[in-house]
Amino acid sequence: MKKVLLFLLAVTCSIHYGQSQVSSVSSDKFLIIGQLTNVPDSTGICLFRENGQLLELVFQDTIFNGTFAFSDTISQTKKFLLISDNKGFPSIWQDVWVAPGKQITVIGNDKLIYIWQVKSDIPQQLEENTFQACASELRKEWVKHNVAEADWLKQMNSKEIASNDSLMKQIWAKVDSVRQFSFPLQRSIYKKEIDYMKTAPIGPVWMNRLVLYAQMSASKFFMPYLDELKELYANMPEAVKQTADAQLVYQYLYPPVVIGVGDEMADGELYDPQGGVHRLSEFKGKYILLDFWSIGCGPCIASLPELEEIAETYKGTLAVISINIDPEKSWKEFVNKRKMGGNQWNELQKANTGLAASYQVKGYPHYVLIAPDGKVQAIWGGYGKGSLLGKMKDYLNKK
Repeated sequence: MKKVLLFLLAVTCSIHYGQSQVSSVSSDKFLIIGQLTNVPDSTGICLFRENGQLLELVFQDTIFNGTFAFSDTISQTKKFLLISDNKGFPSIWQDVWVAPGKQITVIGNDKLIYIWQVKSDIPQQLEENTFQACASELRKEWVKHNVAEADWLKQMNSKEIASNDSLMKQIWAKVDSVRQFSFPLQRSIYKKEIDYMKTAPIGPVWMNRLVLYAQMSASKFFMPYLDELKELYANMPEAVKQTADAQLVYQYLYPPVVIGVGDEMADGELYDPQGGVHRLSEFKGKYILLDFWSIGCGPCIASLPELEEIAETYKGTLAVISINIDPEKSWKEFVNKRKMGGNQWNELQKANTGLAASYQVKGYPHYVLIAPDGKVQAIWGGYGKGSLLGKMKDYLNKK
């Protein structure tokens, strides 16, 4: 399961350096210099940072004379993601670690940003590079398929394609044909890295990989190596198992009992934007519609007016509970900016843990309808205009 690419644009800086830029870096700054060939000038390059399930745009630059650059003040080592959404680029990123007083050189000979070389003496980057090296040939083969898929998917955004069902089906057929090759390659990369992790020292990149792969283990199709991941966890020193990341790994590898249709609802503590604590049981005796959503999910945002209409139409018999999975700060800012009413709650846990794990949330939006007796009546994912109203009419009229 790939981390979904959800872009919350928050541009804070945009700079450009020419080839003559000196390499001296002050002790409170970092400098990333890109040196590229076979990539056209004027191509946009972006630097993102992770914020929960969101990717926030921090810097952007345009290639000039085969170079790009980013610089800013920094107080500690951090990881950024190097991305370009131009045609011919993959939909995946390159991890770049930065640290105070350090220059990082990025070298690329094509648009395959996923396999560009990142050179520095930052320990985390050196560790990252060893992971990439252990499956380098597979990565080179896989990224070419990813580029083909990414270019097809970008075409779907055009008005001509979006309004033509026949063309849309043709493109999806091409995407599916690419995935017949790319998905097995991707799983092979995961296996290579997991095998490497069995003997590699435990560092921050090692732990980041384990957290990611443990999260992905909810899908056997994408991550069929659950036993190997459990072995990696079991072999960690007890002191490491007490860390927050290791405890998160445990939650992913040993999730709570999964709740399905007909089962008694799972419950837990949820928080409103003011810090108040709530439980689903507050509304037992009514229908409860759970809406698991993320700020960076387009269909989630599109569904908001319809959810408000449902809450008003069925206010006597149904409670709509929106459960956001984003970090606390981003969630509160969004709720306040949109002046969102109703039951806006958040578990304030990592994505796909807690209730999200119990209710089998694997994508967003994700809906769960609970009957007045506390039994789960329906579970489904995805949103299209009118779909929620239609489902409420169907389910609630069966009383």
